[in-house]
Amino acid sequence: MPTVALITSQYALTSPVDADRELPLIVRALTGRGVTCRVVDWLDETARYDDVDLVVIKSPWDYASRWEEFLAWLARVEAVAPVANHPEVVRWNLDKAYLGELRRHGVPACPTSYCGSAAEVRAALAASTGRVVVKPNVSAASADTGLFDPHDPAATALAGRILGNGKLVMVQPAIASVGRVGERSLIHFDDRFVHAIRKGPLLSLGGGLLGGDAYEETITAEQAPPDERAVARQALAVVRDIFAARGLAAACPSLYARVDLARDADDRPVLMELELLEPSYFLDLAPGAEQVFADAVMARLGA
Repeated sequence: MPTVALITSQYALTSPVDADRELPLIVRALTGRGVTCRVVDWLDETARYDDVDLVVIKSPWDYASRWEEFLAWLARVEAVAPVANHPEVVRWNLDKAYLGELRRHGVPACPTSYCGSAAEVRAALAASTGRVVVKPNVSAASADTGLFDPHDPAATALAGRILGNGKLVMVQPAIASVGRVGERSLIHFDDRFVHAIRKGPLLSLGGGLLGGDAYEETITAEQAPPDERAVARQALAVVRDIFAARGLAAACPSLYARVDLARDADDRPVLMELELLEPSYFLDLAPGAEQVFADAVMARLGA
């Protein structure tokens, strides 16, 4: 009987608002296939991994504030057990510099300036022709992310805080459709499209959230139009090519992927994020999708 460790966090286990409610669905689906599941907080120093058949990174949602510690944990785990997604893919995806790499490979990703100093931030803001989004290169759940007019002093203040935390500052043009209707997320297992959802707008002008101090996502089931599915396929294919060129063809396809897309001013899809680390799969909006995920896991187990 194979054993799978599902990696989560204390936050995802106990948050009254943002708990990972997908874990019971996944455990039930895998248990029904004869798999023993362990749900493990990645910060649990007593956890063992040398006796599991697969480690699945599911919801370590507090990693961004201690990302160096997370990378050290990942190195320890991969030394004794297979990990999905592949650790090299996770390390690559943890730093949102990957957006620039995908764009250089022809993926229509959101144009991004990566700034390592206050002077570079000021230059990026001065070059902006409209509203901007400022965020760190390592982040989750829109932490330290704000929507600003480019000359708003709050934008440079946020950038200073990000730099002070040892991260790069990303300056991106604000995509108007994101503020109107949000983004569409396309969920894939083993690079196979499963379903799509829409995430409503989150950011208010001036650096805050639409829900005030609360991070409140509005999620609805959606149909993904053909051009967005095509961009998602393109992005995942480019990831395969990137890792094949590094001699790591076996790192892909990824067990799970969430492709976040918006529509630009010409109504074309633009990639906002490609989440290969710890996305929600929104299984509650796609009955039976947990079985598709279980199929993908069983394939990894050779079962």
